[in-house]
Amino acid sequence: MFRRIALKGVIATSLALAVACSQAPQSPVSPSASAGSTTANADGSTLKVSAPALVAPVGGERQETRRPVLTFLNATGRFTSVPLVYRVELFDGAGNFLGASAAVQGEGGQTSFQGNIDLSYNADYQWRVRAEYDGQYGPWSATAAFKTPVQPPAGGTASGTGDVGPPRSIPVVEAYGIIVRIHNDLRINLGSSSTREFRVDFLNAAVAAIHYGHSRFNAAGPDSSWCVKDAGGGRPQSDDVLVLCQGRDAWDLIASAGANGYSFHLDYLGKLPGGQNVYPPPRSALNFLNR
Repeated sequence: MFRRIALKGVIATSLALAVACSQAPQSPVSPSASAGSTTANADGSTLKVSAPALVAPVGGERQETRRPVLTFLNATGRFTSVPLVYRVELFDGAGNFLGASAAVQGEGGQTSFQGNIDLSYNADYQWRVRAEYDGQYGPWSATAAFKTPVQPPAGGTASGTGDVGPPRSIPVVEAYGIIVRIHNDLRINLGSSSTREFRVDFLNAAVAAIHYGHSRFNAAGPDSSWCVKDAGGGRPQSDDVLVLCQGRDAWDLIASAGANGYSFHLDYLGKLPGGQNVYPPPRSALNFLNR
């Protein structure tokens, strides 16, 4: 949730043990910062780290959900490695400050953060991030913009998103069951006669039913924690992997996808490395389920 917070006490408490045990020969804060100065560096920062680099959403792109996953590359220390916490700030389209939240640094060089309240429909927002440690702070990232989705018409849409329950937490076993049920009920064939594009369309639709809810396949309510992924570097989206948006835990769903005799399973792959991109399926993918 985006709210007004004071991070200093949170960070100091959670990192006290790390500070006590550090054997680093050089301090991660600027010399004058340790003496209480808040203008140790030219940009006003007091922590010797780089600015985080924003990955998504950027460029004013329209989001599929009112709780977009904000992803950025972690800051890096110039002289020593320390556990960092990030301050994520949110602004409206005019640049007015709305609130901030703390995000614990993710693994693999990348961190993803998702708020727990819905933003307004069809609105412009901006966000930025900086690293903080033991009461000190690094430089701000650039500021990026995004738009929230247009409000659907009353009574739901033709895509089956009407008449669903409130947001809820869906465990991986239930998410897996929803995907298998969609496959079976719609008599989907992911064997040798299918194309990779078709298999990606199926996965996007199945995960979208979990992420956004669906009156037929997930009427109990959506869970925006679930995403899809690609392998980074311009490589295509996976056609058989389910991912937690923020935690980046991943499960393989289909053995021998694209071949006759394929089968469903739930095989935990671990946490994805930072080079792989994780994102919500497009809401428009729900149209695939109208078969």
